[in-house]
This record gives sequence, structure tokens and C-alpha cells, in this order.
Amino acid sequence: MAKVICMFNHKGGVSKTTTSYNLAWMLREKGKRVLLVDADSQCNLTNIALGEDEFAQFYLDHPDRNIKGALSPAFDAKPVMLEAVECVTVKGQEGLFLLPGSFELSEYEVSLGVSFTLSDTMATLKNLPGSFAFLLSRTAEHHQVDYIITDFRVRFEATV
Repeated sequence: MAKVICMFNHKGGVSKTTTSYNLAWMLREKGKRVLLVDADSQCNLTNIALGEDEFAQFYLDHPDRNIKGALSPAFDAKPVMLEAVECVTVKGQEGLFLLPGSFELSEYEVSLGVSFTLSDTMATLKNLPGSFAFLLSRTAEHHQVDYIITDFRVRFEATV
């Protein structure tokens, strides 16, 4: 089972992204397999990991290969199991994987907040609180990682 390290703060500019990337890179240098999760709708971790030249093209070529696309079945109340994400291997860093962020991830923040308070009364929202943790767990198993490092700014509060 992968160990989870979360960098979380509501405020921007406190070095969550830089710390996440550098910690992941150092763990990879120590021989660990690491999953970087960009759960900040600004997608700065994705930009750092992919590089500016490939960043924009990635989203054009793979519009749903990101955290929002992976979580969409749960948030759209589709009766399907969440699948492990085929993450991006960070160039030149075998064993360092990225679950790319989404500029549209913040759209889910309101739904998740509602699900925490009304999950007993709204059947379509019952599975949302655990969906993020489940997705990360499945993705970590798929890539056989030792660590999951998340860069959070939205209010996803989950344990894996």
C-alpha cells in the first residue's frame, strides 16, 4: 500500500507545488516509485512535470486524461466503477508518474461540499466523499507506486 503525502492549503503561493515536485523527485532518486497528483485547478504541478513546451499540447491531445476526467463518473452519478488512470511518466524520470490536473476541477468542489452535508438524503451524492481516495488507491496499485504525493488547493479531504 502506498504512503500518502498531501500538500494542502487554501492559500496560493505557499510552495505546495514546488515542495510536492521536489519531494517526489528526491524520493524517485532514492529508488522509490512515486505518483504525483495535481489536484490544484491552476495545474502548476502538471506544467512543471510536463514542461511548458508539452503542457498545452497535452491537453489538446488528451482532453480527459486528467483528474477531472477520471473522477467524472462519480460526479456525474454514472453507475460505473472508477478506473485507474494511465498516468504520464515524467520525462527522464522512470518511476515518477503524474496524474495531470484540470483547470475545471474546481467545478466539483461545490458538489463535494454538498455531499458531505447531505449524503443521507441525496442518493446521487453518496459516493463522492470516497471517490477521490478510491481513484488514488486504484491508480497507485496500477502503477505499483510506493508514494502518492498530492498538491491540493481545493477542498478534497480524503484518506487513502
